[in-house]
Amino acid sequence: MILMNDRNIFAEIEAVQVSIHCEIIKNLLARHRSLSIVKTATFSFAIKKLTLLQGNYYNARNRTDLVLKYLSQISGCYDEFCRQLPYILQSIDLLVKAGICDVHETELISKEPINACTEDFGAFTIAAIEESKRYTDRQFWKEVLSVV
Repeated sequence: MILMNDRNIFAEIEAVQVSIHCEIIKNLLARHRSLSIVKTATFSFAIKKLTLLQGNYYNARNRTDLVLKYLSQISGCYDEFCRQLPYILQSIDLLVKAGICDVHETELISKEPINACTEDFGAFTIAAIEESKRYTDRQFWKEVLSVV
C-alpha cells in the first residue's frame, strides 16, 4: 500500500531527475547545436553517471575509439540506463515544449545561442560527442547496447 507521503517522495524524485537531465541536455545542445535523440539520451545518462562518479577514466589525449572508450565507462549500467530513459525523454519533451529546442525527424536542435552553455563537460566528453556524430543512430545504438 502506497501512502500519500510515498507518492510525494516519488514525485519529488521524478522532478529532481527530470531537472538534472533538462540541464544536461540543454547544455549539450547549447554546445553542439544539434544531436540525435538517441545520442542525447545516451550522453545525458553518461554525463550524469560520470558526474556522480566524479571523473572519466580517460582524458582528451585519447584519440582512437573515443565513443567506445566513453561508453565503456558506463558498462554494466543497462538496468540503470533503462530506468533513467523515461526521465530523459520527459526532459526532452519539456525542453521542446518550453521552446528551448526543436525536434526535426530524429534530431534535437537548439534554439539557444551556441555560447549559452553553462557547464563544461570536459574535453574527453566533448571529443566523444563530436566523434559520435560520424556514427549513424543505428550504429551508435548498437555500440551502446553492446557496451552498456
